[in-house]
Order: sequence, then C-alpha cells, then structure tokens
Amino acid sequence: MKFYSILLGLFLYLAINLDSKAQVISGRVMSLDAQGNMADLVGAVVNHPQLKKGTVTNKEGRFTLDLQGFQGFLRFSYTGFQTDSLFVPTNKPIHVHLMPLEKELKEVVVYAGSSPHDRTSPLQTEVLTVKTLAKAACCNLSESFETNASVSVNYNDAVTGSKQIQLLGLSGIYVQTNTENMPSIRGLKTTYGLNYLPGTWIQSIDLSKGQSSVVNGYESIAGAINVELAKPDTTDKYYLNTYTNSQGRFEVNQQGAKKFDNHLSTGWFAHYSSQAYRFDGNGDGFLDVPLYQQVNLLNRWKYKSDLWMVQGGINVLYEDRLAGQKNFYANSSDRNLIYGFGSKTNRIEGFAKIARLFPDKPYKGIGLILNGYNHDNLSYFATRNYIGNEQSFYANLIYQSIIGNTNHSWRAGGSFLLDNFKESYVGQILDRREVVPGIFYEYTYTYPEKFTFILGNRLDFHNQLGTQWVPRMHLKWDINENLIFRFSSGKGWRRVNFFADNFGFFANQRSLNIALSSGSPMDIAWNTGGSLSYDFFVNNRKVNLVLDAYQTNFEQQWLLDMETAHAIYIYKSPGKSFANSLQLELNYSPIKRMDVKVAYRIQDVQADYKLDYGDIVRLQKPFINKERVLVNVSYYTPYEKWKFDYTFQWNGPRRIPSTLHLSQNADFFLNNQSPAFSTSYAQVSRKFKKWEMYVGAENMFNFKQENPVMYANSPFSSGFDATMVWGPVTGSMFYLGTRLKIN
Repeated sequence: MKFYSILLGLFLYLAINLDSKAQVISGRVMSLDAQGNMADLVGAVVNHPQLKKGTVTNKEGRFTLDLQGFQGFLRFSYTGFQTDSLFVPTNKPIHVHLMPLEKELKEVVVYAGSSPHDRTSPLQTEVLTVKTLAKAACCNLSESFETNASVSVNYNDAVTGSKQIQLLGLSGIYVQTNTENMPSIRGLKTTYGLNYLPGTWIQSIDLSKGQSSVVNGYESIAGAINVELAKPDTTDKYYLNTYTNSQGRFEVNQQGAKKFDNHLSTGWFAHYSSQAYRFDGNGDGFLDVPLYQQVNLLNRWKYKSDLWMVQGGINVLYEDRLAGQKNFYANSSDRNLIYGFGSKTNRIEGFAKIARLFPDKPYKGIGLILNGYNHDNLSYFATRNYIGNEQSFYANLIYQSIIGNTNHSWRAGGSFLLDNFKESYVGQILDRREVVPGIFYEYTYTYPEKFTFILGNRLDFHNQLGTQWVPRMHLKWDINENLIFRFSSGKGWRRVNFFADNFGFFANQRSLNIALSSGSPMDIAWNTGGSLSYDFFVNNRKVNLVLDAYQTNFEQQWLLDMETAHAIYIYKSPGKSFANSLQLELNYSPIKRMDVKVAYRIQDVQADYKLDYGDIVRLQKPFINKERVLVNVSYYTPYEKWKFDYTFQWNGPRRIPSTLHLSQNADFFLNNQSPAFSTSYAQVSRKFKKWEMYVGAENMFNFKQENPVMYANSPFSSGFDATMVWGPVTGSMFYLGTRLKIN
C-alpha cells in the first residue's frame, strides 16, 4: 500500500510540473520489397536526432512521438533495411516505407530472429501470428498452443473431451481470456470454450504473463489471453479450409469479406465440424474421443471514417456431444445399464465496439465496448443430469488522453457486468444474479526507448461480494539496446463457478460435496514477477533469450479435493495456496529460413488440504507437471513453397490423487505420481498459387496412458473414475488439410 502511494505521488508530481507543449507526430512504418509487398515493421526505431528523442513502432507498425513544437527530420531505421529520413513540418499522420538492404552491399548484414515476444510492450507478452498458428493443424483455440512454451493444454477427463489450459501453474479459470478485449471464456463457456473459436477465424493471439491492465477487468490472476479475429476490411475475399484425421474427425471452414467502399465492410465466417467414428483405440469399451457435431456462424461489420470507428457482429453456435461406452446411443440406450455422456449447447452472442477518433490528436480517444450473450447447456453423466443457463451483459467505457505531452498518458472509465446464472446438478441448485459496476484509472509514464511505468487502480462494487479494490503495476526498463527488464505486481479476483469450473471432474461415481458455508465464493490472489530479455549474436544472427519468474499467492482459493475415496469435496483452502513458475526460452535462426525454439519450465504449485480427521496437509496440486521441455524447429524453402515443422514436448511427473483405498485390485491402483513422458508433432505444408495442402502427425510415437478409465468394465460401481488423466488418451493421429485463398 505504502509502496503504491509513494509511486503514485512521485509520478503525479512530475506530471503536474510539466509545461512543455505537445506536438505529437503519429504514423506507420512498413517494409516494401521489389515486388511491391508491404508488411508492418514491429520495433522500427523512429527518432529526432536534434532532440535526441525517439520511440519504436508497436505490433501494428504504428508510432506516436511528441516533438515539443520542433520541426525537422525524423530518422527511421530497422535491422536489415535501409535507413530513411523525412522532414516533418506538421502533426499530420505519416506513412513510411523502408526498403530491404540490397544483397550486393559489402557490409555485414545482421539477421533478426523470429522471437514471438513483443519487444515494445510493457507487459511480458508473446504474439502468436497466423504464421505461428499454421505450424500445427490449429483447428481451434485449444490447439493453438502446441508450439508455445508458456501454455499447456490438458484434457480434464477421459470421457467428456473438455480441456483446460495451464499458465504459470494455474488452470485456465485464472487466465482472463478475451476476444478483442471482450470477455470470452468465462462462466458456463469455460467447459468447452476453447473449442468454440475456430483457428481460421484467428488473426493473432496476445499472451501476457502476470497481471494485465485494470482497463480490461479484475479477473486476471495468472495472465491474460486476447484473441484478435480476422477483420472484414483486411481479410481475404474468400477463404476455404478443410481438415480430416485418422480418428474420424472432419472440419470445414468458409469465410469471406465484402468492402462496399472505403468506409463500410462486412465479413462472414462459417464453421462445421464433426466426429462421427466411434474410436476406441485402447479397447476398454469407452470412446477415446467424444462424438460431436458443431455449427458455428459469425457475421461482423465495420465502419470507419476520420472521426468514428464502429464494429458490430453476432455469433451463433450449436454443439451436440455424445460419449461414454462404445455401445451407448442417445435414443436407444438405457442410461441405468450403459454408461453414457451427452451435452447439448446453444449459444448466441452479440457485440458492438464504438470509438471516437481525433485525427489531429491521435493520443486521444473515447471507446465503448458492449457485449451480451445467452448460453444454454443440457448435459448428463449417465443418470446424473446437469442443466445450466447464463445470460450476461458487459459494457466498458474508456477515455484516454495525455498530461502535457505523450510521455505522460492516462486512461480512465467505467465498466458494468450483469450475470444471471441458473444451474442444477444432481438436485443441487445454484442460481445467482451478479451486478458489478466498476471504475478504473491507469497512468503511464514513458521515456522513449528507455523506460515505461504503468500504475493502475480499479474499484468494483459486487452486489454479493462487496467492494473490491484491484491495484496493478507494470514496469519496463530498456537497460540497453539488447537487454530489457520487465516487472509486474498486482491483485486479481474472480467469482467461483462450482459446476462449470469442475465440469470434467464429474465423470465418475463420486458424490459431490460443496462446503458453501466455508467462506465467500471467490478466489483472491496477488501475482508478482518479471522477466529479462537478452539479445546477442551468433554468426551475425540474432539470438533472443528470455528468462521469466512469477509467483502467485492466494489470499483465498477454493479447492477441488479428490483425495477421499468415492467423494469430491469443494471447499475454501484452510491455509496457504501458491504457485511459483520459472521459464527459460531461447529463440534462434541458425540459418536462413530456419527458426529454432528451445524452452525449459519448472513449477511448484501447492495448497493446504483438509484431512478426514480435521488436520491440514500441504500437497502439490494434482495433474500439474513440475517440469516441461519444448523444442520447435521450423524451416521453409524460398517463397514458402514448402514448410516443415517439428515439435517435441517432454512432460515431467505430476502428482495423482491417491486411489489405493478405492480398490485392492492392483490393476486399478494408481501411484501418487505419474511417469514422465514425451510427445512429438510434425507437419509438412506445400503452397501452390492460390491454395495450400498440409499433412501432419500428432503423438507420433504413440504414447498412451494405460487404463485412463478406472473400472471401465463396471461403470456403475463406486470405483468407476474417468478423471485420473495425466497423459494422452489417444495414440498417434495423422491428419490432412487444405487451404484456399482468394484475395
């Protein structure tokens, strides 16, 4: 508290005592090759030699620079490109193209690598572009992280097919996942939300570790993911993608765009996927992959003028899932005799984004984000029924400007969240209505190319949980041109969703016990950490090395306890709960057109659990591997005609809840620790004039967890449990896909 107060006072003092006038130049820096192809240059240096003042371009190639009333030449430079200068007499936006250095130049050319880390962002951020996502099949968001070292994606169980990501040792419910800065995977959508964003719709993914901005809400604890979808004014006129694999899955994606004029455009996106083949590779009588059909439609519009930008759209989704024993059929089987799982989801969502622009003051803006949806789900686990409905409305009003000059900027505004939940499971009814208005303020101090400091605060007024204060701080220090230090610290909290958060863990015959009286139903945590990013050169080729470390300490956390035979207990931890994460990542391009990523991660995630007789014991959180190694190698030929990608993942042991007391049969005994295992992925792509074909393999060496379903031959006995999953349930999988683009 005192630390934040001192920092706030210091920077407000500096801001108030500034008297320089602002003359802000904005623009965009792009590359331009001999064929006329253009691309945004991220991290290009823009400076004014006389003022000795400059900045770097962001991930869209854009920049702003306060010249404090001076005119003169601006200098634009980027590694591997010819430096250029431009006389700037006014503050009108400018557009600069840099040409690549010619091959016949005798000077040494330094080749930049392809590090995914955003050099300009104050937050520790990785940007996954379309090129990165194309390294794997990437049929949906859950499959977008196979080549990423920071995020792990795991199945919750061996029946339902529900997945969760893990970041900094914490599950996806602690990661704020947005779509274009609008709440996305939260509430009831957490069960299958990772499958509801088709990969072909995605333009880029921003992955931030640690605390995110207070502008986007209070739910970020471990980090934030923001998914940018394809925009109607920049996407292809027509795009077709087909996919099929050896386990019987089929997908088709079609999307297109229409520009009516320079202001108005629309885009349409259609997705259909199905799993029609009853696949039981391990012969235990249970489907390894759920049968399903999904239809997902999106229509969005965009209007842009000099003063306004308006976007809006509607998304409709239907999904039907069926799983369980191989001879289970939804219409003909008796759910008392044959174990079956079914789930039907209907979802409709609408959004609008309105921005007031100020062309002569590009640092200034007003934005309003609106989002609303209705989500229905009907599911059953054999004879146990689940019914869920969520209606939600979200609004966020943001105003941004500067104090004196662009070295001092700020954002402020208010948000509003309305959630109506109606849920029931095996007779337990959990209905609630949440109303959460909030206000926020965020101040940013920037010393171009050297130092950035962000201090944010928000207050949210929850109708059930009271007033909650969220302070957050971010710092970025460019120690020199090759070494960058980042640090962040702050608080986050979330309302617990007892059923949706733990949906996959219901695939068993355990009784469910929720200790509602043990405390307020919310998770509260502080996250602190930072990173060092260092660039050096080997054979004139850049190597990027990133070391990051984060610690999450929970003031309060609700636990899922499966340590007791035949029962699930959900209660507030009676003691401490924490997660420590350390990761080292190296990105290097050893030869032209080849990129190599090597990463090592170690985690320590523990919590205090209750014992049957009232004592407290500290245990490693289950199903979280302590160590992980990832290696990714990609190579492409000239003009990207052929692309080759290979990924290796090694996953260390993880703790499994003890089940010795469930059975004296050694075949069903699980040790308290799973073995380490590795998986490999490979893909080859061939690009033609207008279309592309790709083939690949996942889990190439066919590693499978033995007996993922306990008591599979007796699913109505008390020992049946399909939730002790620590590794792949299916073996090797091969796939084939095509992509057709018409610009």
